[in-house]
Amino acid sequence: MDQYNAQSFWVSKKKGTIETEYLKKNLDHDELLVKTFYTGISYGTEKIVFNSQVPSNQFQYMKAPHQEGSFNTRVKYGYLNVGKVIDGPKDFMNKMVYTMYPHQTKYIINSSLVSVIPETIPLKRALLTANMETAINAMWDSMPSIGDKVYIIGAGIVGLLMAYVLSKTFGIEVIMIDKDNKKRMLCNRLNINFDNNIKNIKKPECSGNIAALDQLLRFTDLDTKICVLSWYGKQQSKIRMGENCFSRRLNIIFSQVGNMPSYKLRKFDNLKRRNLALKMLDDDVLDILIDKNEIKLKDLPMFFKKEYLKGLCKVVRY
Repeated sequence: MDQYNAQSFWVSKKKGTIETEYLKKNLDHDELLVKTFYTGISYGTEKIVFNSQVPSNQFQYMKAPHQEGSFNTRVKYGYLNVGKVIDGPKDFMNKMVYTMYPHQTKYIINSSLVSVIPETIPLKRALLTANMETAINAMWDSMPSIGDKVYIIGAGIVGLLMAYVLSKTFGIEVIMIDKDNKKRMLCNRLNINFDNNIKNIKKPECSGNIAALDQLLRFTDLDTKICVLSWYGKQQSKIRMGENCFSRRLNIIFSQVGNMPSYKLRKFDNLKRRNLALKMLDDDVLDILIDKNEIKLKDLPMFFKKEYLKGLCKVVRY
């Protein structure tokens, strides 16, 4: 059978490799062949996978939609992919699509699993889609309302998008907390208030810093919600549950994007939420969240061996 050649990125116990794969040429009637233009790196999560730090009891729940292999052994992982349909049903031919496929030059995917990128959304900006979905889910989970003051702890890409979404919500005051003063410029561009001192918090709402979680609990007011957006892998957080957690009736929410609140399931599934996220990216200011220093697929094995400044979406160009 005739085949296409493709290259893909695999990791195994802190080592990355580029491998050749062979794809069939005879597609089923509902399949698409996509040529990748860009993938994005979800640094925090992919670093956990690279370092084999996924808890064994989470293998099933944290599996990416098109993942191959197993966590902490040999795995092809990733979920930010923008490409062009080069074979398949004519309704999709030459369309630019966003999918949750890993880092790979070409791939075959069912047409029901792709989102056509609106013409108003630049291709690289579409790589923010999954992070925007995380912000949407957090809004649904924490349900902020008019009059609330919301603090975002950590100006990584998810934190910045969370603050951006909140800042567009009428009647909510948003303050970003990050010890890195370099993040102030990003916040200024997004019209978000910035503070570098966690002690100034009175009513925290969202936190992505495991070390800061117990610290911020000490500054909370009665009936505060704390919504955790980050995945910590095998890291552990010590929380003084007998102090403010109890006496101040704190509500700690763990918002995970793989599922959504039950009250939204009548109107949304994962694909509908993804398409909503794409529409919400129709704002040129969000391009400041895209790292201009792109890398190539061959650079990925070495990329994960070093630390990367969070706050921007790292782009892999194909």
